[in-house]
Formats: sequence, C-alpha cells, structure tokens
Amino acid sequence: MKKKLIIIILVVIALVTGCAKKIENKENESQANEILNNVNNTEVNKVLVVYFSKTGENYNVGNVEVGNTAMMASYIKEYLNADSFEIVPVNKYSDNYKESTEEAKKEQNENARPKIKNELTNLSSYDTIFIGYPIWWGDLPMIVYTFVEEYDLSNKTVIPFNTHEGSGNSGTYNTLKNKLSNSNVNTNGLALQGSVARTNEGKTKTINWLKELGY
Repeated sequence: MKKKLIIIILVVIALVTGCAKKIENKENESQANEILNNVNNTEVNKVLVVYFSKTGENYNVGNVEVGNTAMMASYIKEYLNADSFEIVPVNKYSDNYKESTEEAKKEQNENARPKIKNELTNLSSYDTIFIGYPIWWGDLPMIVYTFVEEYDLSNKTVIPFNTHEGSGNSGTYNTLKNKLSNSNVNTNGLALQGSVARTNEGKTKTINWLKELGY
C-alpha cells in the first residue's frame, strides 16, 4: 500500500510539473508573439533617401557608372539602413559633359519641369526624407523641382545634401525651405565636391555629418 502511495505521489508530481511547464511555455510563447506583433506593427525604417545623380562624363572625375550624388546617397542609405529612391528622368541627359550642361541650362531658362520616369508609391511610410542632387548652374536641377512639386512632403523632415564643383549648396537649402513651407526643412545639409564624394574622405564626412544630426 505504501509503495502504491509513493508511486501515486510521484505520478501526481510529474503531472503537476508537466502542466506547470506547459503553462510556462504558453506564457513564454504568448509573450514572444506579443513582442513579434509589436515589431511587425512598428515601422522600423522611416527614413528615405531621395536623390538625382548623373552618370556618364562628370566634371573632374571622368566617365562614371555611379554619379557623385549617388555615392553620397549610398553612404547615407548604408549608415541609416534606409530605403532609397532615385529620381530617373524620362529623357536621359547626355553622357557628354558639355552637352549635358547645355541641356540643363536650357531647362533652367525655360523653367522646365522634366518628367520623372519612375514613381514613388509609399511616401506616406516615411517621416524623414533626405534629398540629394548636384548643383546645376547655381541651382537645383529642374527635375528636383519636379519631384518636390509632384510629391506632398508636408509635415515631413526634409534634409538636403548635394555635390558641387566650388559653389557649395548655392543657396539651395534655403530654396527648399521656402519651397516646402509645410515641411520641416533642416538647412544644416552637407555639400561635397564631386571628386571628394567618391572617396573614403567623402564617406567619412557624410557619416560624421549624420552623427552631428543625431543619427
């Protein structure tokens, strides 16, 4: 009788222990699912890097497959683990440097709005938009005007960056601030010479700038 009682007690202990473990596992599983759901319901990446950049012959760097501004954009994208959108013109600019400057000047004189080939469909997913471009004839490329006029950047933080060949940002950060009056435009942008943007020095300067911005 005593032996049977001991066996019964051991069986009961085993059952209780097993049930406790099952309950604990269910609780752990429930907690894990809750954490996973919170992650899935949170927009982890809210930063978008928008840029326009010219390939082909560029001043002082020769023929390139990746433009100077695109190099800067890649550093920002990599450091922030951000998404990116390249502004691609319907009518590609000439690979010849001189011809491309003439095309840009013609567009500027006509106050043109060149058409963009691709479309950004998920702009609402982002809170912060980095906008990058080369300085053309002391101003934004006209196709960048196309972008900021076609897309609603209201209530978003906009941070400009650019490449140049001696003109800095040429006042374009304030141009964007005035143009995007319903956006929070941070005029503490970064301007790099094209030849510098393609180097490790350019990458380091870009990352240091991002750190100064608090990223």
